Amino acid sequence: MKLSRNGHVPSPGELIDFLLLYGKHYLGSGGPTSRLEESITRLGNHFGQQTEVFATPTGIFITSQNYNDPGNQRTALTRIKSTATDLSRICILERIFNDILEDKLTLFTASETLRNSIMVRPLYRIWQTGLAAFIAGFAVSYGSYGRLTAALVSGTITLITWFVTAAPFRKGPTNPMYTDFVGAFLTLALAAVAHILFAPVSIEAYALGGLVLLVPGLALTTSIAELADQNLVSGTAKFMQACLSLLAIGLAYLLFQQLAESFSLLTVLRPIHSVEKTWPIAMASVIAVASCFSVIFRVPPRSLIWATITGLCGWATLESLGHGSFVATAPYFGSFVVGIVSLSFGRLFKMPSQVYSVPGIVAMLPGMLALSVFQYFAAGKQQTGIAYSFQVALTAVSIVFGLITARVPFSIMASNRFPRRKA
Repeated sequence: MKLSRNGHVPSPGELIDFLLLYGKHYLGSGGPTSRLEESITRLGNHFGQQTEVFATPTGIFITSQNYNDPGNQRTALTRIKSTATDLSRICILERIFNDILEDKLTLFTASETLRNSIMVRPLYRIWQTGLAAFIAGFAVSYGSYGRLTAALVSGTITLITWFVTAAPFRKGPTNPMYTDFVGAFLTLALAAVAHILFAPVSIEAYALGGLVLLVPGLALTTSIAELADQNLVSGTAKFMQACLSLLAIGLAYLLFQQLAESFSLLTVLRPIHSVEKTWPIAMASVIAVASCFSVIFRVPPRSLIWATITGLCGWATLESLGHGSFVATAPYFGSFVVGIVSLSFGRLFKMPSQVYSVPGIVAMLPGMLALSVFQYFAAGKQQTGIAYSFQVALTAVSIVFGLITARVPFSIMASNRFPRRKA
């Protein structure tokens, strides 16, 4: 078995250094802690060492010892300073993981790969991701309100918001909560300027794209998934992170609202009704949003079309059930379809299912619904705000359990394909 550079069994220290580096990349890419703990445990067993791991969104604790030498044990930890959704890096890590288990890659070669600059190199050029942010902002606004000028401005504001909040453009480590606050206030301020310079409609039509980019709907859904997997520490940490991001965005909205009222700009805050969606426009909007968020989340180019198809299937299920009437049923079955399609594509193309499921659930995320909570509280409608808060939680839980249910038939097929040997 190819274990290390010179073929010897790696010591707990050599193995743990690799596992820490692997885990740091995995969590830094936005990977789930439950999957990471399972992978690290399997890698340790593969090298004949008993490995225990405890991972949180901000740190990893690993203990490793040789089965034949219990006294030779080492414990180490590392901190995760920043995270971002990078699905291309998760694909590389999953490929490294499988190659090690199949003895196609030695521990030394795998370590060198993880230290290579390719692990931190952006998959898409800056102009490509910026263009994706612009198109996403345009599609979200035009699909909701049908105003061409407002949609073009919304795309421009989304591009500026992405440029300000994206990690590559921030000098030094920045508090993500403060970054969300600045991004949300900037989005609303630019929308107010557009309200004055262009059509005097509500800022919702101008700011929708930038706010969709910022709202932590994906983090909220992921945190509930971690809690459902009994990863209470990680799930609670991610849930609090999502709540703090929402609070930061809500604070920016409330601050902007009070400033607008003090300057007698009440028309800026007056909501406008969304247009009646036609199927061609709505479908084109969903395709554009799913494709663009796939680029922003760094889905590999060969998987872009399949990630878009996954999102389209989930949206079609959501719309056919009438997501406004069936608060729990529509997102549950919509996410169930996304889970089935993403897992099928993952097996077919030998890629992590997250590559297809993450962009696929963008249309169902409760992020904008959560932002509506602050709007109602700001307007003094506490009862409506509480009702919307419950709806946000119910939508997120429905999405999570829909994805979990989709995994059941695949788990059954896997257990039937590889039955346990009798002792």
